[in-house]
Amino acid sequence: MRASIAILGASALLASCGGSHEPQPIQAGNDVAGIPVLLEEIQVYVPVEGTVVARNRAEIATRMMARVAAIDTDVGAHVRQGQVLVRLGAEDIAANRAKAEAGVTAAQAGRDEAARHLGRMDTLLAQDVVPKVQRDQAELMMTQAEAQVALAAATRREVETAATYASIRAPFHGVVVARYVDQGDLSAPGMPLLVVEEAGPRDGRLSVPVAAAEGLEPGMPIRVSTLDGRAAQAPVRTVAGGADPMSRTVEVRVTLPADWPTGVSVSALVPAGTARAITVPASAVVRRGQLTGVQVVTPDGVAIRWVRLGRAVGDGERVEILSGLSAGDRIIL
Repeated sequence: MRASIAILGASALLASCGGSHEPQPIQAGNDVAGIPVLLEEIQVYVPVEGTVVARNRAEIATRMMARVAAIDTDVGAHVRQGQVLVRLGAEDIAANRAKAEAGVTAAQAGRDEAARHLGRMDTLLAQDVVPKVQRDQAELMMTQAEAQVALAAATRREVETAATYASIRAPFHGVVVARYVDQGDLSAPGMPLLVVEEAGPRDGRLSVPVAAAEGLEPGMPIRVSTLDGRAAQAPVRTVAGGADPMSRTVEVRVTLPADWPTGVSVSALVPAGTARAITVPASAVVRRGQLTGVQVVTPDGVAIRWVRLGRAVGDGERVEILSGLSAGDRIIL
């Protein structure tokens, strides 16, 4: 015996969506058993937003005022640690190096003469020819001469250190992502010349509500996705020890694949405990325009009952039912 199918409830919903009031019959017998609907414990997820960032990002700058003599790289170039990226004019450095070398030579000569004079004073003092005060003055001159040598050597090291600023090198293996100068430009201390991002795994920097962040630990997987369809189960790398006082969120960093571009926005589902809810297989949901329903076993056969959906559960194979079904109802897949 065949039974016609009645669409239960929601005639107002059909009218609001422009749908027909006439039900679409489904052929079913009175002996349909169906699958029981149960109230079960499900994992609750909090959706959060974030950004893909590099593990390390360096704004390459210099500590000297000089002209940019050459740029040996450009945006998008892969660089090695220690590779020269920018060369600055070193004319002043060469002159300062010559002055420092001359200063060291003069100081060493003065120290040698002071040492000889001190030796003579020691000999004459032993022969009781000069008073001890003259010998002490010679020792003072020796001390001053040694200090001059140390000062000249420090000046030379300072010049050599400044010379290293003329060759700007990559701090790590990575990619040049920004360039702010051209050949011939004047660089100034602290002014960014290039930006290099470290190669390798990326970080997903997420802003997680405080309550959800409390249960996160390093290594815990979080599902992260982008608008262009990339998705990954990203393990938690770090959880900040405190919250941002303005947004009331905690910064959480997860590990993402190395080929994910930096600066891209991501969405993540952060586990935030469990709750009791009614769920059904996603394949059981019937869609009519903007309406969603499930086939429910009734005493007269099978009818479509309109329901309100909630969150996807697990890998999306099941979906939460917020209203329209009760525990004990039986549905047809």
